[in-house]
Amino acid sequence: DIEKALTEGVKAFEPGLLAKANRGILYVDEVNLLDDHLVDVLLDSAASGWNTVEREGISISHPARFILVGSGNPEEGELRPQLLDRFGMHAQIGTVKDPELRVQIVSERSTFDENPAEFHKKYSDKQHALTNRIIEARKKLKSVQIPYDFRVKISAICSELNVDGIRGDIVSNRAAKALAAFEGRDEVAVEDIYRWV
Repeated sequence: DIEKALTEGVKAFEPGLLAKANRGILYVDEVNLLDDHLVDVLLDSAASGWNTVEREGISISHPARFILVGSGNPEEGELRPQLLDRFGMHAQIGTVKDPELRVQIVSERSTFDENPAEFHKKYSDKQHALTNRIIEARKKLKSVQIPYDFRVKISAICSELNVDGIRGDIVSNRAAKALAAFEGRDEVAVEDIYRWV
């Protein structure tokens, strides 16, 4: 904490982004453009669940367990393989081509810009319903079963796609179970596997 050091002459630790992200989500925009030093810190924290800050004779460790979410344009630079391994899933986002949908998006954005509170109110019932559905899915998740032959199918798909390591298998099993729980089912269906591939 520079301010405390200057005003009181005391060395003090001020929690940073990784401390604030603990037990939550850390979103990194343009993750593929991060400096190597920051990538190393992210990798260490993601692997161990702890972040160690060492400055001017002070060493402090704090918990840093987070879900890493990132965005980036692959045309602007590649993601380091070690960091790529930390992302269990990815989605390609494309530009909306349908003119009517584009008009609807612009209209919704204009409505939000004019009156954000009214916009939030308009969708609050849907948001609450979705929130409750997620809460129920989280409660159900531990009881969701995934048949052995489906687990084999997931591993076969990961192998066919040349996925390094087994993180893809683990995340894919979790995603299939989460989808089943979200839809209120106790067992994964084969369709759950194909929906995330």
